Amino acid sequence: MKKTLLLLSLVLVIAVSIISGTLAMYTTTIDELAVGSVVAKEFILLEDGTDTFVYNEPIAPSETKTWSFAVKNNNGTVTSETGMDLAFTIEVGAANGKAVIEPLRITVVDDETGMTVGTVEGAGTMAYANEFSAGVAESRSYTVVIEWPSNDAVDIDYAGAGFGTAVKVSVTGTQK
Repeated sequence: MKKTLLLLSLVLVIAVSIISGTLAMYTTTIDELAVGSVVAKEFILLEDGTDTFVYNEPIAPSETKTWSFAVKNNNGTVTSETGMDLAFTIEVGAANGKAVIEPLRITVVDDETGMTVGTVEGAGTMAYANEFSAGVAESRSYTVVIEWPSNDAVDIDYAGAGFGTAVKVSVTGTQK
């Protein structure tokens, strides 16, 4: 009986050790498995500092004046992280309290391509589009050419302080 009791005890100890080893629970903790946040992308549309427009610039028949302007998608250290569609609008009309100089021809030229993007004679509006790529520092520059082609038959009709033409450039950037 001692032998049976000893054998039974030994079997019980082995069984308990096997069961406790295989049923043991092992755990581990992973700290902050996933943490995140979102921030808005930079959307920058700035004038480039090359605005050379002049108020009350005198012009006479057969003269040409040129002005330039530019826009960019970076401020020197940060570049716009979004692509942009650019919409340019050039409004040509009478200056405050004056009548339009009808013979004037206003032309806008894309400095990068040398292509004419629009022309207005007398008064009117022209619109054109361009774009900026995402994450690439870019600048778009344009030249406004104001010409007064001479016509001796009508030039005298626009003489004096009662005539003036205003040129206004507006640019809108829309995120792609």
